[in-house]
Amino acid sequence: MGRFILAILIGLVGAGLVHIAVVFMIPRVSDNSAWSRLSSLGEYFQVVRIAPLRDSSSSASEPPSETPRERFAFADPAFIVASCRFELGDGPVEITANGTIDNFWSASIYDSQGGNIYSINDRAAIDGIVNLVVGTPQQIEEVRATTLLEDSPALPVIVDVLRGYVTVRVLIDEESKRAAADSFLRSVTCLPIDIRPTAAASGVERDS
Repeated sequence: MGRFILAILIGLVGAGLVHIAVVFMIPRVSDNSAWSRLSSLGEYFQVVRIAPLRDSSSSASEPPSETPRERFAFADPAFIVASCRFELGDGPVEITANGTIDNFWSASIYDSQGGNIYSINDRAAIDGIVNLVVGTPQQIEEVRATTLLEDSPALPVIVDVLRGYVTVRVLIDEESKRAAADSFLRSVTCLPIDIRPTAAASGVERDS
């Protein structure tokens, strides 16, 4: 009986120590999350470059980046990567890149906790173009009520969060393609769009 009670006490003490350790680790883990690290690289709607934790990005073969860069463990050395945080409180955001590219690319949208909520690649995108309009259900309905998506390859993406980030990855399967891929990635934009009707569109006339 005594040994049983002792085992219970040891278990309770051990569980208490584990709980205390977890509580002390939360701030450190939070500071090292993708969201926190991206926050330190740029403001909302600013596209930043991400390098893999272990890569040869300092080699002469890779063109210098014109945007902030930090090494991330989740960045695959076979890809070059850009990311952007967005906030939907004032409206939807449009994510685009200029033209198309032969290299495989993918775009993934995450919530602020790092959960993947949407992904697409060059094979699934319309004409292989990066063009996403991201918004809440109500915002996307408002976009569809305008002419913004008429004759446009933009894909509406409905999310149930107000904050998140997008990551665009381009595969470097041949070193000779790196410069073109880097140029493509540097063309990525992540900008809010205004879906409020103009005075002319809403039928409001100005006083003469």
